Amino acid sequence: MDNMLPLNAVSAVIIISGEIGTPENVWKGPDIPVVLRRPTLPSLESGILDDDYAKRPENFHRLDVLEPHPNPPFELPPAGNLSLHIQLGKMISEGRTGYQIPPIVVKLATQYHSEDMTKEAIMYEGLQCLQGSVIPRCYGFFQFRSTDFFDFGPMSILLLEKLGGHLTLGKPLPNGAESELETLCIDLASLHIIHNDLRYANILCVLSQEQGGLPSLPSPISGRSYRWRLIDLDRAYRTAEDLGGVNTYYYSYLPRVLKNVPFGCIVEPWE
Repeated sequence: MDNMLPLNAVSAVIIISGEIGTPENVWKGPDIPVVLRRPTLPSLESGILDDDYAKRPENFHRLDVLEPHPNPPFELPPAGNLSLHIQLGKMISEGRTGYQIPPIVVKLATQYHSEDMTKEAIMYEGLQCLQGSVIPRCYGFFQFRSTDFFDFGPMSILLLEKLGGHLTLGKPLPNGAESELETLCIDLASLHIIHNDLRYANILCVLSQEQGGLPSLPSPISGRSYRWRLIDLDRAYRTAEDLGGVNTYYYSYLPRVLKNVPFGCIVEPWE
């Protein structure tokens, strides 16, 4: 595992070409290579808070005394200066890294959604302690902005650990799945994190090592290793509100999702 790619090893991503989307709605990649670089992000504490809660005068002091996040169960080396060459659709080269490149997915946002992806990147950076246990590993956030002719805003991408599929509809939940998902939600709640988009589509299993997946890391909070991850953190935020009660956000939404899976039903939070 010593040659596994560190989370901070890549400083630039070079998109060569390719297409993404459906046959009816295809986005064509660049005709020439585009270099996206890793920007400096603000901290989670200063970046994504529950605005409504924070504006109440009686809560001002609570936002200043939130406990710091635990250290990740791994130690990162000094930031690397590697480039990752990709073609939309599949990876074609990892550059001269000497590292084993794990299965990676590229989450891409055009200028209209770059702000949302920036928020998601801040959340991944701030929750580094839960990467590989509760949430996917994130290998960086990268942006490109051209102002040669017109400024159309930045193009942004996240490099994320590739995961497996969803819970199987119409079949009983896998053994231990409900307990694992409840506990990983408690891990997030203990850090005052509201996922804010907890639904069937955002729960994925990990890839097995036979499929090229990476080993799950133990959560620094519960000490457990999970077979599931929560994804899509672009709507998540941190709050000073106590999330330990039984009527919290997670206890409201997670049971509704899980109890309908054996019946083959997807129940969305807004329904």
